[in-house]
Amino acid sequence: MRKGNVRSAILSLLSQHSYNGYGMIRAIAMHTDGAWRPSPGSVYPTLAALQAEGLIESSEEGKRTEFSLTAAGKAYVAENSEEMAQVWADVNEEAGAGTELRAGMHKLGGAVQQIAMAGTEEQIKSATEALDAARRTIYQLLAD
Repeated sequence: MRKGNVRSAILSLLSQHSYNGYGMIRAIAMHTDGAWRPSPGSVYPTLAALQAEGLIESSEEGKRTEFSLTAAGKAYVAENSEEMAQVWADVNEEAGAGTELRAGMHKLGGAVQQIAMAGTEEQIKSATEALDAARRTIYQLLAD
């Protein structure tokens, strides 16, 4: 899967909040429901380029370097709002059914947690059987 426009994603995120580099990577992953997790090798050079363009600035926060938009960066984001929105739309479009699959996994995980915490012995046994059946069905999809 093509991983998206790191530059636009960073600017979009920084228009809402300041981040350090790894915080930005996590925020992109969260914003895309795990469909895109850019590497430090793509994020840090982009941050350096944006800083050189005067669109972002950095400040030291303890051991971390926080990045935020400059006035020029805020103006750029405002003037290019379609580009900022498009980066997320592109990733979601490319992720396709994978996004729905991940959402389904999260929903299933929540239901399993509820059974584990509040279910009776019989409910837990039934849920375990249902999970085993689902696992076999999913593996069968790969075999077809």
